[in-house]
Amino acid sequence: MKAKVIVVKVLAGLVLLGYGGLLLYWMFWGFGRSAHISGDFRYNIVPFETIQLFARSASWDNLRAPLINLAGNVAVFVPFGVLFPILFGKCRNYFGFLTRFLLFIVILELAQGVLGAGVADVDDVILNSIGASLGYIGYRLIAGPEQKRNGRAHARTRSANARSRSGQERRR
Repeated sequence: MKAKVIVVKVLAGLVLLGYGGLLLYWMFWGFGRSAHISGDFRYNIVPFETIQLFARSASWDNLRAPLINLAGNVAVFVPFGVLFPILFGKCRNYFGFLTRFLLFIVILELAQGVLGAGVADVDDVILNSIGASLGYIGYRLIAGPEQKRNGRAHARTRSANARSRSGQERRR
């Protein structure tokens, strides 16, 4: 592995640890949440119910709560769409990325509901996945052309090596 790739992976890993820690704080203790376990399992399994509730309650006088909930749940997870593919090879294609991200976020949402630190909300999973997907698109826009060039160059090298070997075998 080239030194540049190692440095990028180490930096991405440090960012993921720091940002992940901050995110856990926000999800379980931040925004006035209690640090103790309440024992109440609160959940929403109806898609778009919370999103519609916030959209209906939005007014010019009260934009803060809907904006924080809707835009915040999208924006906060954008970095994961960039960091996961950098750190984990199986997250470099969208299907691999999305399945792993969904597993990650569903576990966090369930923990939030079980511990009573929030609500296990399918709408949060939807919004978080949109944010992470936007980050993944950004990652692809930046990393895609370089990887394609490297992939084509690698394919040409393999092809040239195969032709060279077959020519050597014919001469024997």
